[in-house]
Amino acid sequence: MSSSEINQFKAYVQQIVAVDDTLWQQMETLIELKQYKRKELFHREGLRCTQVGFILNGCFRSVKEVNGEERTFDFATENEFITDYYSMLNKTPSDFNIIAVEDSFIALMKAEAVFELFDSHITWQKFGRHIAERTWCYYQQRLLSAYFDTPRQRYEKLLAEWPDVVLRVPQHIIANYLGVTKETLDH
Repeated sequence: MSSSEINQFKAYVQQIVAVDDTLWQQMETLIELKQYKRKELFHREGLRCTQVGFILNGCFRSVKEVNGEERTFDFATENEFITDYYSMLNKTPSDFNIIAVEDSFIALMKAEAVFELFDSHITWQKFGRHIAERTWCYYQQRLLSAYFDTPRQRYEKLLAEWPDVVLRVPQHIIANYLGVTKETLDH
């Protein structure tokens, strides 16, 4: 494992909870560094999600097929987690794919090992709770935006949240995410 990538993940963790060397070694033993090529699947729809990824470098999108058409509904970039949390918790097949938008590098962990880690120490419980709370808040805002914002407002929020996403993600995928055509986005 490369120490610079592991240190990047450790720095993220330490922004949330204080970890000493012993606690960090617990986490570090769970991590496998993995490279994903552009368009490579991190997770496939129809399978139970059994892993969690922390993006060290790159970009992923969450995609659901509806009536034979792909619908992108989320993006994740550096210092964000990717997984299907619902599938992991409920041990059910996933409803969507997670696909690399560009060549990407992640810290990969098995879900069951992460859950065991959360149960092992109050520090890890706090870390897990923080991630769950942050995820819940994010998806509540996304749901409200999907219902009440115009495509332009959603585009402006996308630019505010991920300013470089328009440079990294093809325009047809941005348009798909917003629920508009590429031609509409070009204007």
